[in-house]
Amino acid sequence: MNRIFALGLGLSLALAAVALPLAAEAQVTLKMASNAHRADPPKVGDQIAFEWLAEELEKRTDGAVALEIYWGGSLGAEAQLHQSLATGVIDVLPNSGSNLANLVPEIGLLSTSYLFRDFDHYRAVVNDPAFFGRLQEIVRDHELGSQLVGMGATGSRNLYNRQREVRSPEDAAGMKMRVMSSPIEFRVWQGLGMLPTNLPSTEIYMSLQTGVVDASESSIPFIVSNKYYEVAPYITLTNHQISTHLYLMNDATIAALPDEHRETVLALFREAGNRQIDATKRLSSEMLEQLRGNPNVTITDVDTQPFADKLTSLQDDVAEELGVDDLLTVIRAH
Repeated sequence: MNRIFALGLGLSLALAAVALPLAAEAQVTLKMASNAHRADPPKVGDQIAFEWLAEELEKRTDGAVALEIYWGGSLGAEAQLHQSLATGVIDVLPNSGSNLANLVPEIGLLSTSYLFRDFDHYRAVVNDPAFFGRLQEIVRDHELGSQLVGMGATGSRNLYNRQREVRSPEDAAGMKMRVMSSPIEFRVWQGLGMLPTNLPSTEIYMSLQTGVVDASESSIPFIVSNKYYEVAPYITLTNHQISTHLYLMNDATIAALPDEHRETVLALFREAGNRQIDATKRLSSEMLEQLRGNPNVTITDVDTQPFADKLTSLQDDVAEELGVDDLLTVIRAH
């Protein structure tokens, strides 16, 4: 090959290489562990919110911050992942209020029943700086190595069981009830005369199927997405609790976010919480209609007042015990 031609060709290739746009590489990749199961189309608001968050983080930070989501409890059950979050093995952990209450007892207030009227009430409270800022302060004071960066909801919780139709608190008395790990949850279901026991969410289906427990409670989207209705076909629309989701981010991760994008990232987590609430509200309505059309499932609409009468006094007791009367006041003011 002509030496001058070869030199010219080499120079042209070098210049072309310089001119080609390089794929942007994220400066920070956030690893999030989620117990939600991914589906197409989505069956839970978690998926809708978190996939939106992943897209928006990349878009609004020009690719500097990315989000990797590990679905379906693939990294372990939620209650077991706090150590992974504290040590930085994962960066973000969406927590149920009941699980987080084991580390931050004040969060136990959110496990009391009939605290929020509906999704709209909950959304208004979560976006009140007096409420969210106070929760951030409480989490910070417990020095978990992580901070509260957002709040969403996974549903309005309802009772379901494998034995019989439940129309009143008396109908549920004596059933072995799977509850989440918060001690407040035990008090709620003992107040209805049930026999609570804690089991990880990954064991609910098998425990109902084998009779280890007779009943459990969850949101309509999670009852559908996990097919709990197959082994516990009696669903009572108690709507006793908005199932809260609190997003925690590792302290070191927050510090490692690019300075110019930190506020944007944190604002997006807050917005993801709102999107989760809205998506969960819509999916709950749609999936309830699907369940009503299933001939093997019994949906029972009940007067919730008899349930509330047995449970709402617990709100004041818990708020006083935990020193969070101010949070209860904010909730009731909306």
